[in-house]
Amino acid sequence: MIGQVAKAAKRNELLPVLLRAHERGQTDARDIAEHLLFESSSRQVIAQRLLHVAEQYRLLEQENRQYRLTESGCTALETKEIFVPEHGTWTVWVSKDPLLNAVILRVEPWQESTAYDEVWGEGRDKAPKRHFEKLPRWVRDAVGVTTTPLVGGVSLLIDQLEPEGEVVDAETTLRATWDVTGGRLRIEGTLGGSRVNAVANAPEIPVDAVWMQLMQAEGLWPQWDGSAVALRVGFDETISGERESLVRGVHFKRPDIESLGTFDATTVEGIALRASSHQDAARWAEWRLRARVQDYATAEQFGKWTAEAVKPFAEFDPSTPARQELADSAWRERTDRPTPSTWHLIAAEDWSL
Repeated sequence: MIGQVAKAAKRNELLPVLLRAHERGQTDARDIAEHLLFESSSRQVIAQRLLHVAEQYRLLEQENRQYRLTESGCTALETKEIFVPEHGTWTVWVSKDPLLNAVILRVEPWQESTAYDEVWGEGRDKAPKRHFEKLPRWVRDAVGVTTTPLVGGVSLLIDQLEPEGEVVDAETTLRATWDVTGGRLRIEGTLGGSRVNAVANAPEIPVDAVWMQLMQAEGLWPQWDGSAVALRVGFDETISGERESLVRGVHFKRPDIESLGTFDATTVEGIALRASSHQDAARWAEWRLRARVQDYATAEQFGKWTAEAVKPFAEFDPSTPARQELADSAWRERTDRPTPSTWHLIAAEDWSL
């Protein structure tokens, strides 16, 4: 692309000039020479040059030979950065990905390759025709927007672009990983042959809104209890490990977030589970109680197991079988080789432990 790009630089010689203009409201060459260069007569030419450069950079504006700070000048005083414009031909890497908060990813001065020079020097008529096309609207909208590219780390401002540019191979493979909860966006890969490992501003979308869209895509939103921050499930919808841990990992096959597009499949671990009804809570608590009978079910131990089993379902206050009920049930359901838990219940009940 052909245009004017302004890159942030430390121009310490200009900052005192801007500060003087800020303090007085306006300044001129004589004032700068006297108060900054300490010689009002012989150094006015140098002072005028400084004012002229600041005006070129749009930091000062002139009216009746007096210079006043512009909005850009005020910003430069605050950030201690001055954008130095340069007109030329640039290689500009751009992206329309809505996950990124900036269209401009990298800007470098464009250079003809040696092979290119040879072709144009010796066989100009046989050289392939270069392809130019009108810049899309979303690229033109980047003019006037300050951004920090992924490569170089120096803030820049594109002041002006010609309406057409030459399309070239991107030589780019980037992967963006969005940590929604942490509000971080990490970008890794290569950009024009340079390695990228950068942290960018994440999309400003509330975590709850993202979560709702993910759950809706899997048909789980009606089961989500926001007040409990948990997924309401029936007892028969759970597996053994979930019944004990009360957490589940949910796999999202094709996460699609409105206005941001589709992401790679991902699994969110540690989602809390809660019973969906009183009946489910009772069955769940009984299962947890039975699973804890791994030793002799003394009255004291059985009381502890019962408390542990029903604790996650306190909102339903479910009842669980007494030790005698479980012992009788275990005896009826015994086989030729009763399980250890059967003996742990029957022995404790028979001996009134």
